[in-house]
Amino acid sequence: MFCVIQKMQKKKPDAYGARKEIIVTETKFGFAGEEPKTSYDYTYSNERFERPVLDAYKISIHHSYRENGKVKKKQWVIRTVSYYDLIEYSLYDCADSSIRKVAKEMDKGEDFLYDLIYEKLNPVIEKIEAEFQQTEEYRAKKEQEAILREHREAEAAFEKEYGQCEYRYCYDVFGTLRNPTYLEELKVKKKAQEEYAKRSYEESFKRTYNQYSNGSGSSYYIASQSNYTEDEKKLLHEIYRVASKKFHPDVCSDDGSKMKFLTKLKEQWGL
Repeated sequence: MFCVIQKMQKKKPDAYGARKEIIVTETKFGFAGEEPKTSYDYTYSNERFERPVLDAYKISIHHSYRENGKVKKKQWVIRTVSYYDLIEYSLYDCADSSIRKVAKEMDKGEDFLYDLIYEKLNPVIEKIEAEFQQTEEYRAKKEQEAILREHREAEAAFEKEYGQCEYRYCYDVFGTLRNPTYLEELKVKKKAQEEYAKRSYEESFKRTYNQYSNGSGSSYYIASQSNYTEDEKKLLHEIYRVASKKFHPDVCSDDGSKMKFLTKLKEQWGL
């Protein structure tokens, strides 16, 4: 039993080469009462690369056997795949049903057939891929993949900083800043949020300190010590870390009472 790869010629070229360019698109929308915003997305050009190679490869399995003293032969055609099919797909994508059917007729495992075919097909694929990598289509496709990869990374980093769905209001797929005004608005908004969070933390800490100083907070902390979730404990760790830097005796130049109180709070929080 053996595999035969027969080279043939198609009558017509493949019409589905890779698209030549990535194009920036603009979509403007907004909610009632708001200034419309422009989102910079992308699409591919309609123009495609030509695929002039007409080579195709007929894959078949041949089996010779004896019956009543005579040599007989049987052949199963798996599929005919084009030059470009071998670049873009595997047999698992384009010939799985045929291989499954033939394997059942032959009473063989599917893996056995795949191994038998690829033993002959792999040298053909390697040669085709080496040729294709010298084409303009391959280089353009790789450039487009790099552009989109950098775009996704930049978008993820930006949205982590300023919130989801904001990157494309500022930048296009090539990383070009399209709306500097909106970017400045995001920066101002983020700074305001950070300042608000900082003031809220400081006010909360002051209230806690005053409660403890007045003798009204001790029983509360002890009672609530075991009620903190893991996420709340992480937040308390962060509060302790920031506060310990601020209230360290070397920094605030006091007698150490603030730091002692902070340490006692840490114990009561169960950290």
